[in-house]
Amino acid sequence: MGFAIQLLNHRNKYFLFFVFTLLQAQESIDSIVFKMNQHAQPVDIEMEIKVTLNSKNKKITKDSHYRLMNHLEKRYEDGKFKSKLLLRFIEPKEVRGLALLNWNWIDELKNDQWLYVPRLRKVKRIKPSESSRKFQGTEFTYGDIIEGDMEYENYKFFKKDYCFGNECYLLKRDSKNSRIIWVDDGKYLIRKIEYFNKDGIKIRILEIPEYVKNNSYWTPVKRIMRNLENGNSTTLEVIKVEYDQGLKDSSFSEKYLKRLKF
Repeated sequence: MGFAIQLLNHRNKYFLFFVFTLLQAQESIDSIVFKMNQHAQPVDIEMEIKVTLNSKNKKITKDSHYRLMNHLEKRYEDGKFKSKLLLRFIEPKEVRGLALLNWNWIDELKNDQWLYVPRLRKVKRIKPSESSRKFQGTEFTYGDIIEGDMEYENYKFFKKDYCFGNECYLLKRDSKNSRIIWVDDGKYLIRKIEYFNKDGIKIRILEIPEYVKNNSYWTPVKRIMRNLENGNSTTLEVIKVEYDQGLKDSSFSEKYLKRLKF
């Protein structure tokens, strides 16, 4: 009888230790995500971005692998929207004038995207079912354009590792298309995102090796999306950035798309 009681107490200690460990992990993920979302954000931002397409198998010309893009974004503290985004291609001539407009709603089930094709002078609505399509020959998808704050319940912390010389928390989201996000434990900035398909196979990796802090704003100035299926990659490099210029709502509308001049 005494041995049975000792065994029961021993098991209870292990059970309590297991529960306490789980609670610590949950507190850890809440704290990590909270600190990530505490970074100051500008009301609006304008960037000039160099886009480089790297192909593993094809011989490509300078014009075919190079793009210059203007990025306009406005964030909202209240109302129906989280943010609105306008991407406009400036160079080369073959893509000049092409533009993508994105409305990121508070309601996560809603998201609106429109693509303006200048040679047709038409605005095409991007359907939610098209979110996994590649964006204009890059390794980024239309779905990658959509950004928002992380939700606590969607991720769990499962280990730490190093990335670009920084010790990182690895946060995993288990879903139909799961992800692993690498967050450095000093500045709480995303350094890498690993994308998996429905079979759990890693298919893409987004690397963010460089950030710059202007005033109180952290900006990723270099992003590399690597496609593990075809060996291709796309690099986005910020050439110029300006904050809080007072961008107008009218700059983020279907009508504005048609009035764009280059």
